[in-house]
Amino acid sequence: MRNRIARFALPITILVCALLAPLGDASAQPYKSPMRAECEAELEKDRGWHAELRDSVRPDVHQEDANIIAKNKKHVVMAYGALWGLTVVFVVLLWLRQRRLLAEMERLAKQIAKAAAE
Repeated sequence: MRNRIARFALPITILVCALLAPLGDASAQPYKSPMRAECEAELEKDRGWHAELRDSVRPDVHQEDANIIAKNKKHVVMAYGALWGLTVVFVVLLWLRQRRLLAEMERLAKQIAKAAAE
């Protein structure tokens, strides 16, 4: 009994910690500048400044996204895995069909031999 408890204690502890870790401190709020409302009001008034800020940030955001996609090759591996899986299934189906056709040819050959013998 003690071995069974000891064997499952660590995995259960790890699982509980992993499930509770994202909860963290829910009361912690991110910093919000007291001048944010004033800045947003000025951005609404000056559309040129708004466009300049948006255009100055766009290349950085684009580059960050491009780096994430370039480094995250999981989708490529998954695509290759899916294609290999489909290929294996196709080859197995062809093999099964070939066996069925060979069995049918043997059966027909026996029928022909039997008919010829009669």
